[in-house]
Amino acid sequence: MAETLKRICLVIPCYNEEHRLDIDEYRKFSGRMDFLFVNDGSSDGTLKLLEREVSGFASVLSLEKNSGKAEAVRRGMMHMRTLPSYDGIEWAGFWDADLATPLDEVENILKFGDLICPDADAVFGSRIYRLGSEIKRSPVRRLLSRFFCFIFKTLYRIETYDSQCGAKIFRKKTIDDAFSEPFISKWIFDVEIILRLKNSRLVEYPVKKWVDVKGSKVVKFGNIITISRDVFKLWKKYG
Repeated sequence: MAETLKRICLVIPCYNEEHRLDIDEYRKFSGRMDFLFVNDGSSDGTLKLLEREVSGFASVLSLEKNSGKAEAVRRGMMHMRTLPSYDGIEWAGFWDADLATPLDEVENILKFGDLICPDADAVFGSRIYRLGSEIKRSPVRRLLSRFFCFIFKTLYRIETYDSQCGAKIFRKKTIDDAFSEPFISKWIFDVEIILRLKNSRLVEYPVKKWVDVKGSKVVKFGNIITISRDVFKLWKKYG
């Protein structure tokens, strides 16, 4: 397992995660994969926690102001290229800081890609309810996800079951295409990634476990209008 996981570096976007970051769990995987924690202008003690606890096994990038998950992920992916370990990795990705998807799924995603689609340019986690899985999502989240996936399929012809799962990995060669430009939307940037990589080979992996963690940032109904506007902005640019 160690040899497999050494091929990958994960960006972990963090905003006010002081009381939800399980540093010990990340530490268990040190040496088997690389981590770049991106402090997204947190107003709590997240940065101090990272500087104190991850030194020696992970890197930290701190943004001066809160820019949102999309920009934190993008900046992390761009910064990753400056890390000493970058030349040795084959895959890069981003992962939810609260570990709603456990880190041991990284190896499963890599194996799935090798087995199902060896020439895949990216493998995305997908929260599919099935026998043998443990998927715990709020009904509101699940309903919104299915609604927007229908919209994405209708407007952009994107055949994805779950575009918003926060567990995604990419071959290193796709990083510039996917992350070099700022995203139009901070809420559905995952969809914009798919649109940017329309000529690449993308596959979905049905994660074995995904659990809503207390304190997760949930899309509020007040943001639905903003998301709807972003949907059409994306259609205008990529449609």
